[in-house]
Amino acid sequence: MSAATLLLDRLGRPGDIRLATARPAAIPRLSTGLPALDAVLEGGLPRGRLTELAGARSTGRTGLACIIAGAATRAGETIAWIDPEDGLEPEAAADAGVLLAHTLWVRPRGERDALRATELLLGAGGFGLVVLDLGSVETSRREASWPRLAHAAERTGAALLIVATQRRAGTCAALGLELGSRHVHWSDGPGRLALLAGIDACVTIVQSRIGRPGRALVVRQACA
Repeated sequence: MSAATLLLDRLGRPGDIRLATARPAAIPRLSTGLPALDAVLEGGLPRGRLTELAGARSTGRTGLACIIAGAATRAGETIAWIDPEDGLEPEAAADAGVLLAHTLWVRPRGERDALRATELLLGAGGFGLVVLDLGSVETSRREASWPRLAHAAERTGAALLIVATQRRAGTCAALGLELGSRHVHWSDGPGRLALLAGIDACVTIVQSRIGRPGRALVVRQACA
């Protein structure tokens, strides 16, 4: 790894450094809809930055992304959801609080089209949140795409959330979150049918250029 890459890794990527200023400008935030998570993230997802949310299958990564998207739409934001795997279920998203009338759902074919669609939507502006849900799409690690997406998010002030099985944006991400172990809760009792009540998942801040990495908390995703 070059000395320049190491320096960028320490100092951050687009927009994180402002020369000749006594202190960095405050970064506006987008609430996640979960007060405990907002507190750990110092207000929510950073606007104008790239955030990654990674987790293995069945860890609840799409569910958490829907909660964040729901909070954004209820706050009056227009959002975009790029879905190359066609895995988003509109009914489940609506149950999580997503206002579909405020959501542009894009279903491109494959990684290349998904990355291009994300860049175009960020460049168009007007979106408070853009979610790129790569799911388990096998990527070719198009490293040139991540700086462009990070710059596009910074120019328009949108919060860009990449959802995938593993983190891929490297030092272009201002914030990296990982979902780990989970615990399932059932509602039952004498003479009652056991129903899925909720899922607890551990969220860890594994990378942060705007706060403290290494912090973790458990969030519960309620089930209807």
